[in-house]
Amino acid sequence: MHIFSEADDRPHRPDDDPLWQESSLFVWHDLDAGVGGFWRLGQEPVAGAVNSCFGLFTHDGLRFRSNVTGTALDPADRGEAHMGWGPHLRVSFDGDAAIVADFADCEAALRFTDFHPRFDYHAVAMPGRQLTGAAHHFEVSGRMTGTVRIGDREIAIDALGYRDRSWGRRDWSQSRGTRWWPCVFGPNLTTHIIHLVHAGRVMKVGYVWRDGTTIPIVDSDLVVGLESDALTPRHGDAVLHLATGEVLRVACDRADAILMQVRGYTAVETIGTATLDGRRGMSNLEVSTNAAGGHAAPLCTLGSNAADGLSRRSP
Repeated sequence: MHIFSEADDRPHRPDDDPLWQESSLFVWHDLDAGVGGFWRLGQEPVAGAVNSCFGLFTHDGLRFRSNVTGTALDPADRGEAHMGWGPHLRVSFDGDAAIVADFADCEAALRFTDFHPRFDYHAVAMPGRQLTGAAHHFEVSGRMTGTVRIGDREIAIDALGYRDRSWGRRDWSQSRGTRWWPCVFGPNLTTHIIHLVHAGRVMKVGYVWRDGTTIPIVDSDLVVGLESDALTPRHGDAVLHLATGEVLRVACDRADAILMQVRGYTAVETIGTATLDGRRGMSNLEVSTNAAGGHAAPLCTLGSNAADGLSRRSP
């Protein structure tokens, strides 16, 4: 199985396809501190554009969100060992991955440390196949540490987290439904499930990382409870059938959720607590429901943060 190197974590040279993009995604949830966060940065060097969704929340309802799509990419946003969006967000690759965020109502200085090698996601989750639009792709569970400031509150973070990196052609118009669900229980256990409606069929793939071994998920049944906005999950439940013959059951709730919009694609990043065989961990259930292929912004949301800037969750 191919293992991506530290050099693979750094920005890559694009080809001449205007849909070529490179992304870096992080999600984390500190259950003890009561703080969670998400950031997906996508850069399109040929098109000269940036797509970024950054959000933080506290369990008692304080929220911050910044979402831009198709905004101008400055040459300084890409370097040999960093990617960013203007003066607001930057990730530096120095063996680990370090995030700096700088907004008037929100700041962050965070470092993500991997729990396991950067293995080829496709080789693990879908042997012999490759997902169109994600030619180069790895995903890693780990620990996020550092500090954040949201409003006038500064909080130390020691969180379980998950990240991914991808680069290559990405056509956002192709997806009609997504369930992207990593759950991290510690250095020795991660589950990850993808259900994707693509090209007229539903693809179900995933893997379990357990005690130093990756195990493909050969089949899975995933049910998501949605709010009346038809966007925001309240909870998720899944039955996982592993290549070993084992059957696992994993569930998650919602602590808070962040609406991400990128190039007409709308998804809700639902961050909460995962449970599996008595263990508790962090969960990010990303859900996109786009059966009719629409591209307009949602008119309202129930339970997910769709407002930019500092806000407070309704009771």
